[in-house]
Amino acid sequence: MSWFASLPAVLTAVLVLVVPGLVLGRALGFRAFAVAALSPVLSIALVSVAGLLAPFLKVPWSLLPVAGLTAVAVLAAVGLRHVLPERWRGLQTERRIDPRFWWALGGAGLGGIIICARMVEVIGSPEHISQTFDNIFHLNAIRFIEDTGQASSLTLGAMTGGSFYPAGWHAFISLIAETSMASVPVAVNAGNIAIASIAWPLGCVYLCQQALGQRRDAAFIAGILSAGFGAFPLLMIHFGVLYPNLLSLSLLPALLALGVQALGLSAVPELRGPLPLVVLGLASAGVAQAHPSTFLAFLAFLAPAVLYVYVVSILKWRRDWAANKRRGVAWSAALLVGAAAALGLWVFARPSFAAAFWPPVQSIPRALLQVAGNAPLGTSPAVAISLLTVVGVVLAVRKRRNWWLIGVLLIAALLFVAVSSFPAGRLRYLLSGTWYSDSYRLAALLPVAVIVPAAVGATAAWTWLRSRLAAAGAGAAGVGDAGPSRSPLLSRKPVKATVSAAGAVVLVVLTQLGSVPDMVSLARGSYALTAESPLLTSDEAAVLADLDQYVPADEVIASNPGNGSALAYALAGRRTMQLHILTSHENPDDKTILARLRNAKTDPDVCPAVSRLGIGYVLDFGTQEINNEHHPAPGLADLEKAGVAKVVDQHGEAKLLKLTACR
Repeated sequence: MSWFASLPAVLTAVLVLVVPGLVLGRALGFRAFAVAALSPVLSIALVSVAGLLAPFLKVPWSLLPVAGLTAVAVLAAVGLRHVLPERWRGLQTERRIDPRFWWALGGAGLGGIIICARMVEVIGSPEHISQTFDNIFHLNAIRFIEDTGQASSLTLGAMTGGSFYPAGWHAFISLIAETSMASVPVAVNAGNIAIASIAWPLGCVYLCQQALGQRRDAAFIAGILSAGFGAFPLLMIHFGVLYPNLLSLSLLPALLALGVQALGLSAVPELRGPLPLVVLGLASAGVAQAHPSTFLAFLAFLAPAVLYVYVVSILKWRRDWAANKRRGVAWSAALLVGAAAALGLWVFARPSFAAAFWPPVQSIPRALLQVAGNAPLGTSPAVAISLLTVVGVVLAVRKRRNWWLIGVLLIAALLFVAVSSFPAGRLRYLLSGTWYSDSYRLAALLPVAVIVPAAVGATAAWTWLRSRLAAAGAGAAGVGDAGPSRSPLLSRKPVKATVSAAGAVVLVVLTQLGSVPDMVSLARGSYALTAESPLLTSDEAAVLADLDQYVPADEVIASNPGNGSALAYALAGRRTMQLHILTSHENPDDKTILARLRNAKTDPDVCPAVSRLGIGYVLDFGTQEINNEHHPAPGLADLEKAGVAKVVDQHGEAKLLKLTACR
């Protein structure tokens, strides 16, 4: 399948990701670029909340509940703005779009194009799947939503016998598959490309505006920088595979921008009074349902800004403490309650110590070097971004209002160094247990912390360089003029335009060196479909492609989920015994089939188990399992030799067998 043929799915992904939030953002009174930048986080909030509410309203999952919730939210937003005092309403959007909007959108667009090209390079074909452990669950979960008509975080875990599972990403992808009629893999790839190339660069540019204001060059630079990290978004489509983290982390910059705005630290505030808190609450619901760990990262990253505002306020109020005593006490109490609540979430909303089993992978000095080089987990250093970040940190130190940026950077560095190099124990678990003590998940947080300091540094460097080059160019033009008729303004404009274009090209080239090509090379191997692919080989994929010719839709297939055969559900719509390697319950009938199906003619327990499970076919994909795991299934071996099944389709060593015993 060509990428051109996948355009309907890609277009659907873009529309679902942007339109609901765009409509709500306009109703809330955001300015031009804020409407665009916040549309993904608001859209995902509406999609995930609609998925949560739809089962209670007995409404099958589709675009209908999303549209209904969007309409309700828009009416509520209009009503809220109508009753609020004028000083608390959103700043009115001018009819004429400010040229700075186009620079910001252009920067995000350029960054998005680069990211999109890298994603396409990694994935290869729109029908390719990530050959990784967790992808068995993610792909099957999309089919599970289609079959059950429910995309709720309260019901998605039932697929593997559990309860809660954050369903934001799955709800979004399922809408793409249903609306565009695309296959599950095509919908997944289209949705991920839209998330990474739209939500992430838009959020990065908007977050940078909070510190730098609506400067044209700063916005454009921030967009380019968003595509310059190997650790995100490419790492999240390589390892795991961590698709929910891809979505939640792509939305994190926009969520941080809202948090900074609510604290009054924004250089370009869009909403005032309670409106920022209302929008922040809705956006937080979407991020938390994409992945709760990212909401906890948001709380950690916002803490320096909260502390800064508190300290500055207390110092201000102390000048007239008698008049501000009540306010100071109230703010102190609120800070203590908020800190206690955040700490409670941090401690209790995390996996158990046993589940956070990932070990440290390196020494502390090596981890620190990787943070400094923006090259976590062995990729080449991103030299340009690292140097620009150093400049940005120095400038942030000189400007008190931006001290929170340094705090965010220190927290992200601490979390990564702790998870990747601290000895396994309670301290490491306290800091990183929320992310399963997984170095890859916390490596992906680093770009969120680095993007603003890097943009500050790049903007300062660019301003200095452009002024020097423009002055030199104008001086040279003046020397060459024979007469006074030549305008200095006309001579400077071409110089500035040329310098700007050249600078943008240089920045793109420099930020695409180092960790980015390394991660592209690593991630590309995760999507390759070959005869030796670790999850699903080309022969096995060919057998799954033929299933609808041999297996009736109501038949269940016996298989060992670890060898990729469980993907028959996602890729061919045929249910298998187990839909993921990890399940929350052990079915006795499953055990019987996996251990003793080949004894169906002599074992009296086998055929009743076959009947109860509705099994009519068997997929034999051998004993190779993902991640070299080993889940013995002797009952599925050599069934044709045992005389209990016959081969009806075979490609290479991969077989589909029809069960002849128990009939």
